[in-house]
Amino acid sequence: MKKTIFVMAALTLAACETTGDPADGGFLSGVAGIAGGSYQARVDTQQAALEQDQTEAANLRQQQASLAQQSANIAAEIERLRAIHTQLRVDIANQVASLRAAGVTLSSGITQRVNMVVNTSPSGSNDAQRLASLQAAIADARALSNDLAQLS
Repeated sequence: MKKTIFVMAALTLAACETTGDPADGGFLSGVAGIAGGSYQARVDTQQAALEQDQTEAANLRQQQASLAQQSANIAAEIERLRAIHTQLRVDIANQVASLRAAGVTLSSGITQRVNMVVNTSPSGSNDAQRLASLQAAIADARALSNDLAQLS
């Protein structure tokens, strides 16, 4: 009788499915996983994935810091160009006032250019467009200032 119970127990246990996933197994799966090294292989795989994710996160943080620095540099450049543009507009207004005080009559073309340069504010929907707009406005203002200087 004891042999029969032992054989039935052995057959029952032998029929149990074992897996390498500790969440799916029972006692026999646990024993098989530890003895066969599948648990350690699973831990090693997950550790490698974790290390890769941590490396990627560090790289992304570094990229974020770099982009933040670039953004700050661009913002500073935009502010610098705005100050130059504002000063050029003031200089042009002063040149026009000096020319008029000296009795110089400005042509309608020059007057239109003066109004456009003095009254137009460069803009753009992103930093690249704002930079390009400011650079173009500064070039136009410098050209107009040179033309006004030749009239005196």
